[in-house]
Parts: sequence; structure tokens; C-alpha cells
Amino acid sequence: MTLKRAVTLFLCALIILYILAGPQLLEHMKHQYEKSQEIERKTAKWTGVITLWDYPRLDTRNGSRFRWIRSKIRQFEKQNPGVYIEFRELDWKEGPNLLKAAAKTGANPDIAPVGSEFFFASGGYLEALDAYLDPADKMDYLRSALDTATCNGKLYGFPWMTTGYTLLLNSDLFSERGISPPENGEWTYEQFVEALKQLTYDTNGKGGPDVFGFNSFIEPGYYNIFGLLLSDGAQVMDRSTGLYTFDNPEAVSGLQKLCDLKHKYKVTHPGFGTMSESEAWSSFLKGQTAVYTAGSWTVPYLRSLQGTGGVNFTVAKFPTGKSDVPLMLSGATCSYAVFRQKDEGKRRACIDFIAFLTSEAFQDELTNFGYFPVRKSGKHLYENDKEMYTIQQSLYFAEPLPQTANWQEIDMVLQARVSEAVNGAKSPEQALVEAARQIRGGTQP
Repeated sequence: MTLKRAVTLFLCALIILYILAGPQLLEHMKHQYEKSQEIERKTAKWTGVITLWDYPRLDTRNGSRFRWIRSKIRQFEKQNPGVYIEFRELDWKEGPNLLKAAAKTGANPDIAPVGSEFFFASGGYLEALDAYLDPADKMDYLRSALDTATCNGKLYGFPWMTTGYTLLLNSDLFSERGISPPENGEWTYEQFVEALKQLTYDTNGKGGPDVFGFNSFIEPGYYNIFGLLLSDGAQVMDRSTGLYTFDNPEAVSGLQKLCDLKHKYKVTHPGFGTMSESEAWSSFLKGQTAVYTAGSWTVPYLRSLQGTGGVNFTVAKFPTGKSDVPLMLSGATCSYAVFRQKDEGKRRACIDFIAFLTSEAFQDELTNFGYFPVRKSGKHLYENDKEMYTIQQSLYFAEPLPQTANWQEIDMVLQARVSEAVNGAKSPEQALVEAARQIRGGTQP
């Protein structure tokens, strides 16, 4: 048999085999294709709408308050086609109550910055996130940050940032009076008072001071004056028992120190104790106040105003009393949390989004807001920034907000009684005894 004939016979055999087996082969290929499509459908990422509620964050670069979060939403949606984030703006006054009411009635969003709030973590409203936290992220997070978002041994939020309080000092007023700011920002209560005395003076010859050493405001949810209230070592709630203790001698002494600034030493703005936040802040911006208690966000904000009527300033730590360290109360660790989800795909998408928001890649952006990093990789963020570094060091002595579900109610009672004492309606001891009676009667056995 010639080679040509052999090749011809082989090709004919292949054609006959294809004719006989072709339909079965095509059917098998069709089945495999349909099976692959079914697997792909089962493993496809979830698509749909995620609801997010969040508070304004002042970006000192451009004065915007929601641009940062809206930018992150757009980035995430672009990276995850078919996932849409429906965003609702909250305000700081009504937002906390709105979120609590929504959680209680089941009308809550999918995501909110409540992972470090005991009410939500302890109430069964949030997803536990331990299994979803990347091991590398867990190693990078500061232990103190994770602790704020941990309840009964479970993690309920991914921390994003933390803030603190400070004393803003008007550098020009200090210079005019020949007073040097405290070295390394550290001073005792007695040194603090002596400086305030010299910084309370008359500039217009009308017989009374028109520049005042100190000013602040007293409102629930703000802990700008607690550095003075805690200066003798008081605790609002006992760490070991969880019971309210802010009527002990250390607490009375701390409140007495605050009241003495107004009534004994007369170094405060006359409106201290009655002024709103905006009014007290305005007194500092206008040069009427030499020392003002404020959140860390004010530092980059004041810098953005310099050259356009702003204030030349530096910062200092809270004065020390019997505690010997500059204590403060700070509950401002923001952790994003996911409310309970029925659909595993949506749960995963929500967690992916909060992991995206809180990723290490965005920690440098915290400088735009005057916030501090919650990761070890960001600890050097302010090493070349004297003012922010001073505040950051103070955070080592910051007491976290008490871990109790009814802190908001406790805070309202306590701040109201403190205000009464500052305004002379009650003595410090009477005010704190009354606060303790109300709080224990309404929240503790």
C-alpha cells in the first residue's frame, strides 16, 4: 500500500468516526459549558445596594465635610461593579439618637461608624468581625484601638482613626504679656493658674478685663473640660466594677479646680459655663481668650486660616494635679461597623467596604482632618509636627469612654450638674452628689 493511499484511508476513518461520535461529543461539550456557567453564577460576587450613614469630617484642605467619604464610595463602586453605596448624611447633634432609634426598630443602615460604641456592640446589633480581619491588619492595629471596638471578647468594628483634646494657646497674647508657654507643653495646675491670671487683663482702659485667660464650653458629648475634672485622678466609672464613681473626693477636687478658675481666680471669660461651642470658639478666634480647650481637628483648621485673620497658636497638655500626668477623657475612636445581615454575600460586600475605608493605605489622609492613626505603621505620621505630636503623646493618658450601654444618659446628667457648679448654682460636692443620685437611681442597682 502506497503512503498516499494509507493517508487517505486514515482521513476517511476519522471522518466516519466524527460522523458517528459527533452528536455525543457536541452534547458533552454543551453540558460542560452549562456546568461551567452554573459554577460561575454560584461564585459570582454579590451585587446590590449597601446603605451607609456617616458624620461630617472637616477636610481642612478644602473646607468640605463629606467629600472624603463620597470619594471613597466612588472608588469602591468602580472596583466592585454592581455594588452601589447609598449614603445618608448625619449631623453630630441628632445623629447618635437617630442611629440608636434605627437600630432598635430594625430601620438601621448596613454600615455606620459605631463599632467603638458599647450600646451597639453589646446590644446584638452588629456583625462580629474577628473572622474577617486580615491577620496582617490585626498585627498592624494598635491594641488600644482594637480594644475600643471589642466587646465580650469579640471585635465589632474596624478602627479608622482616633482624636484627642488639647489646650490651644494664643501665642501673640502670651508674647504680649511676656509669658513663655509651658516647656514641652507640660505644667501643673498651679502654674496654669498663674499664667491665666497674667493673661486676664484690660486693653481698653474701661476698668475691667476684656481679654481672659481661659474659656471653653460644657455640652453633652464633648469632653474638652474633662482634663481638668480628672486632674486629681478621678474615674467616671470604676474600671474593675463598672460602677459609677464620680462623686468621690478626687472628682469633687477636680470639679473644684474648674470652678475656682471662674469664681476664685476670676480668669475665665464671663460666659464660661453658659456659652455654646460656637460662641466659645469665636472668643478664641477674636483674641478674647488666651487658652481654649479644643479637639485636635482645630490644629490643621487654624493653620488653614493663618494669613486670612487666623490666630497664631501653639498647644499644651492639660495641667496636672494629684495625678501627676495630663489626663483626659476621650471617646473619639471611630470604627466602622456592619449591622447584622441575613445574606452572606451582602455581609461580605459590606465588610469589604469597611476594610477598604480603614485600610493602611489611607492613614496618611488623617492629617487632613487633624486625626490620629490607629495603626502602628502610622505612628510616625506627626513626628515633624510639634503641635500634633504633643497631642498624640497626650493620648497615652487618655481615658476611654466607659463601656456602658447607657453612657449617653449618664453623660447628659453629669454635664448638666457640672454646668450648674461652674455657674454657681451648686457647690462642686452638691453637684456631684446630685448627679450620682440621679445616675445610680436610673441606671444602677
